[in-house]
Amino acid sequence: MKIVLCRQGFNVIQNMLQSLLPDDEIVCCGPEEISTVGHDADVLIPAITPLGVTELSLPRLKLVQQFGAGLDAVDIPTASKHSVYVANVPAAGTGNAESVAEVAVMLMLTLARQFPKTQENIRNGVVAGPTGLSLKGRTALIVGYGGIGREVARRLSGFEMEVLAISRSGPKNTKEEQAIPLAQHSSDEALHQLLPRADFVILAPPLNDDTRGLIGVDEFSLMKPTSFVVNVARGGVIDYGALLDALKSKQIAGAGLDVFWQEPVDPNDPIFEYNVIGTPHIGGATDLSFKGIANKVAENILRVGRAETPLNCVNASDFE
Repeated sequence: MKIVLCRQGFNVIQNMLQSLLPDDEIVCCGPEEISTVGHDADVLIPAITPLGVTELSLPRLKLVQQFGAGLDAVDIPTASKHSVYVANVPAAGTGNAESVAEVAVMLMLTLARQFPKTQENIRNGVVAGPTGLSLKGRTALIVGYGGIGREVARRLSGFEMEVLAISRSGPKNTKEEQAIPLAQHSSDEALHQLLPRADFVILAPPLNDDTRGLIGVDEFSLMKPTSFVVNVARGGVIDYGALLDALKSKQIAGAGLDVFWQEPVDPNDPIFEYNVIGTPHIGGATDLSFKGIANKVAENILRVGRAETPLNCVNASDFE
């Protein structure tokens, strides 16, 4: 089969998949080349590339397989209309959730300890400054308590923080959840009640119609002026204009962003005029994560090659 990675520069992923699928052709192309390079593709791996009617109606296409969890860039109803499976790889169990959680903690520490200022002080020969904030004793609110959210909570408990969590359905009281100490786990109706308590708000929900713009003007107005927001979900979970205004007015103290509204992000975006720490969507970009995800992706490609339904297929019911 022919497999197209819809983004240039993914050589590590390409090589991993090629070693797992030696009999298949695996190529990379830019988003604007999908319909030409992929004209005979059996599988598209979109990464963050939007896939619409043109891409999903390719004549041989059987599977859109995300290299990770997020499928917000894929027009799933159109895929189903063209009899194309759409599948992802859940964050938990592959090393991806753990890797994203590490970046969330890194962003929290970078904000709390004023890392950009420390580098300036190194250059200027300043010693013993700036004075940072300790995570110990502070409160973190995790919005989106799935695989990533649980791994963030697991790590923050080691910092002796008070950890609150919000999920769509609230606690399920599974053994996995009970193994992670939380001060409180509530359904999403409690968001406005818990925001005023948080020193750090960590966003880890999927992006969908319910979560798009989840953190906006009203939510920022409830946050402490000393609080920070950290986003390792998708850019669209935060209302861009509301965040920019909250930073301008010092409604919040700063933001740590691994994801943006347009990627790659414009380095001259006005948001970087404020206390914003940005990373270029590297949350899941680790050796552990890539290896775990690649194994799951290869398994699904082999399943489709055998005319079997892929695992974690989000539109499987449309084929019944």
